[in-house]
Amino acid sequence: MWLCFAERSNSSGRARVRILPLHPQPQPDEILSSWMVRLAFANGFPLHTFYANLLGYKAPIWNRDTDRHPATALLDVLSRCTGQIPATLQTLTLGAYDGILFEQLPLIGNASWVLPVGVFHRTRRRAGMQFCPICLQLDITPYYRRHWRLALYAMCEHHQCVMQEYCPSCNTPVAYHRHGIGRRKAIPEQALRLCHLCGFDLRRTRPVYLDWPDGYSWLLFGATISFFEQGAWDCGRLTPACGVPFFQGFHTLVTVINGRHGHQLRQLLGKTFGMTIGTDHPASRHIEFENLNAFERLKLLLAATWLLDDWPNRFIALCSEAKFTRSRMAENVHNLPFWLANVVDEYLDCRPYIPNEHEIIAAGHYLDTHEQPVSPSALSQLLGLSRDIADAAWRLWQRHSCSVPKKPHGSI
Repeated sequence: MWLCFAERSNSSGRARVRILPLHPQPQPDEILSSWMVRLAFANGFPLHTFYANLLGYKAPIWNRDTDRHPATALLDVLSRCTGQIPATLQTLTLGAYDGILFEQLPLIGNASWVLPVGVFHRTRRRAGMQFCPICLQLDITPYYRRHWRLALYAMCEHHQCVMQEYCPSCNTPVAYHRHGIGRRKAIPEQALRLCHLCGFDLRRTRPVYLDWPDGYSWLLFGATISFFEQGAWDCGRLTPACGVPFFQGFHTLVTVINGRHGHQLRQLLGKTFGMTIGTDHPASRHIEFENLNAFERLKLLLAATWLLDDWPNRFIALCSEAKFTRSRMAENVHNLPFWLANVVDEYLDCRPYIPNEHEIIAAGHYLDTHEQPVSPSALSQLLGLSRDIADAAWRLWQRHSCSVPKKPHGSI
């Protein structure tokens, strides 16, 4: 019999429940899908047989991104059969970053900082799961970390190598849930160290390192990705206490640098660091940050961290030299967090001053009561307006003065 009975405590006292004979504990920071796959393999069954036939969970699992919003019924089944409480299982999902990287992980669509997996039936079209080959080497039981699904993690915080996204042998994205398809039924728990398609041992992947010239920004970024859940971020005197506004602004910086208006920014940053930053290929201008490869993401993240190291001075100097103004951030300017909006509004806003109607009429009355002609040049001199705006202001004054009976000078 595949299931055994066990006594365990619950909220109503001791109860007799079914529990799996082998139920490995989640490893530190393990992501839900990795643990679910290990759970099935540890009990000696392929995934579909294990979940649909033995646990009785018939709803789809692997043709969706289970690590984002797993069904409550699935978590209940896992909880009953392993003894893990549902709240613990929720911490294995990407929803654990709610209130840190984003307000709330959206149910569907792309999400900032989350690598898309490109679900197509049960296959994965995008490299949504990264891995560090050295971490896999050192694991007694190989498993996949939750933070490896984040675009923020472009390098391993332990081994400083660039994260890997594809099998180096067959160039296939990691999809450990496809182990066993078309192969023998019994799959060892250690199978997660292998490519599901060609069987290449991912631990043998040659680590790749980035030779970044600025040591301090490298250390600062390493500290950020290591301890961001504990509040390790800094952007000067306006550093927010909550992670959401900080990472919203951080994401905006890397997006703007790599965006369609960021050519000069990329050129100047490239000269500073002696390497290309971002991409200028026309076909790549509209690629979202989460869809860039880990190497390109890492350079952008380090460049943005270098800007934050002396915030906002380096950012202002860079934008000034690149002639990058507030209007270049028009697509994002209304959604900026206060620590970034404050700098953008104060230092990058090059829009001409446009007085409102009351200011123009007040200026006209001032000139009139001082027996000076109200003309475009007089309004321009008094309000500091450009020629075009002064002409528009004068026309507005003309309409106002024609609609209001003129009082004799000296009358009240």
